[in-house]
Amino acid sequence: MNNKTFFVVLGVLIVVAGLALMAYLPARTDIALSTKVSDFPKEIGEWKGTDLPIEENVYEILETRNLFIRDYKNAKGESVYLYIVYSEDNRKVSHPPEVCFLGSGATVVDKSSLELTPTITASKLLIEDAKTRSIVAYWFKAGNLNTNQYIKQQLKTVFDRIAGKRTSSALIRLSTDIKNDLHNDAISLLKSFASQIEPLITNYVP
Repeated sequence: MNNKTFFVVLGVLIVVAGLALMAYLPARTDIALSTKVSDFPKEIGEWKGTDLPIEENVYEILETRNLFIRDYKNAKGESVYLYIVYSEDNRKVSHPPEVCFLGSGATVVDKSSLELTPTITASKLLIEDAKTRSIVAYWFKAGNLNTNQYIKQQLKTVFDRIAGKRTSSALIRLSTDIKNDLHNDAISLLKSFASQIEPLITNYVP
């Protein structure tokens, strides 16, 4: 076995071991709320946010009440929706949102990667429903790791738990409607908003 093959096999074994540990170690329910993401600022520069209602079954599915959905508007009337769900010890809270969109009757037309900031790469979805077309950008956070790869975030959470470290998990999602088929304008708006909230993410979503 040459060196290249050895490292490929080693990498596969590490991933398999991590997935096995994920199955073995249960995702614990969220009990402590020392970090409340609802404390995230409602005013960010020119952006002002309004909390949107969350149905009770959402809390039950995610096994936490530590989340919010907020509509931020700027002086031009442009709107970005920010959704953050967080747990200090329950990795179930962070899962790819495509299933939720499909369950609500929306269609995921396209999926790709989007660099929101130099340090945050998100998964970008083009969503259509009966009335609107939207751009959604989401990523996961595990401790100081920001990633759009679900498995990578889950593995970090498991390995941190084994090492006795903090095992916080979060899903951060931005979205905005596409106006007048101006797809690139919607993306630019999300990038601008992401650059505004990036410093706050570190403090309010540890």
